[in-house]
Amino acid sequence: MASAPAPGRIRFRRLFLLIPLLLLGVFLGLRFTVPVEALARTVDRGPVLREVRGTGTLESVQEVPLAFKVGGRIRDLPLEEGTSIRQGQILGHLDPADLAAQLSVAEAGRQQAEAGVGRAGAELDQARATAGRARADFQRLQQLFRDGILSRADLDAAQERLRVAEAAAKAMEASGLQARRGVALAQGTESLQRIAFAEGRLLSPVDGLLVRRLREPGDIVPAGTPVLTVVSTRKLWVRAWVDETALGHLRLGQPAQVEFRSQPGHAYPARVDRISRQTDRQTHELLVDVEMLGLPEGFAVGQRADVRIGVSGPGEALRVPAAYVDRAHGACFVNRDGRVHRVAVKVGFAGSDYVEILGGLQPGEQVLRSPQAGKALPPLRRVKAREDA
Repeated sequence: MASAPAPGRIRFRRLFLLIPLLLLGVFLGLRFTVPVEALARTVDRGPVLREVRGTGTLESVQEVPLAFKVGGRIRDLPLEEGTSIRQGQILGHLDPADLAAQLSVAEAGRQQAEAGVGRAGAELDQARATAGRARADFQRLQQLFRDGILSRADLDAAQERLRVAEAAAKAMEASGLQARRGVALAQGTESLQRIAFAEGRLLSPVDGLLVRRLREPGDIVPAGTPVLTVVSTRKLWVRAWVDETALGHLRLGQPAQVEFRSQPGHAYPARVDRISRQTDRQTHELLVDVEMLGLPEGFAVGQRADVRIGVSGPGEALRVPAAYVDRAHGACFVNRDGRVHRVAVKVGFAGSDYVEILGGLQPGEQVLRSPQAGKALPPLRRVKAREDA
């Protein structure tokens, strides 16, 4: 017959079986007595805004290609790309030697034309005098013909000489007129060359930035060939592409925030200045021009930027921060009597920062979330809440 276990062994076995139950009790006690940490925000009333987001580039409202008004060889272009410029500032010169030579040729042409006018005037005076003598001779011979002293042939010859002299005088008058026109043309050419001599320089038409050099000193350029490109800093905007679904919410003058890729985390104020009415048929996006109201010290036209445009929702709504709402299941964690409660809520307009609450919460209640993103709070646990900044 087997012997009965010793009393000490029985007590040990019972104690061994009780240890897990004791540990479970301690665990459950700690679970429901030790508070869980949570972030908290108060349910309040206020505007609920949605943000329309887009990506674009910084551009100037005015980009100006600059060219010399006359052709020639570039003498200097002293400024480098990226230099700030003022309206009326000289940005470059043509070689004045070429312009001076062209001006000298124009002056010589004008002087020659004026001399031609003088010669034409003298020849006209001579032709008029000859015509006058021929007219007097013809009148005298007419009287002799009437007196029967002169034959018809002699009178006809005198008349022919008068016609020739008068024709020569008219020709000289036309020649003088042509000479005077030649002087006017030569004077105009000289004036243009003088202007060209003065205009053998580039002047900035705007306050802004020199963004591109298209030619270099020593290059020969025809008149009107772009040499430099400048942009105005009077108005700079970000031309951002946004989804076409935002079109119904966009309005001119709406506030916006712009974050440049070169300065992540720093937003600059802006406002909607122009809204395109044509979408890209491939991406279904449209351009929105956002005028910059502030800029970093170091910026470059063409640099990329992210744009956030505030779109109005309900003006005064019961709201909670968007991070505190489980919109997929329509629920929030709420602090009631110092414990975590999961409460069903009815969600209205969903903004970028806040969500409108149509039912399930009251103003002044405290909503909760875990400090760890994506982690749910345990219901009915005591809570140690701290205000979310």
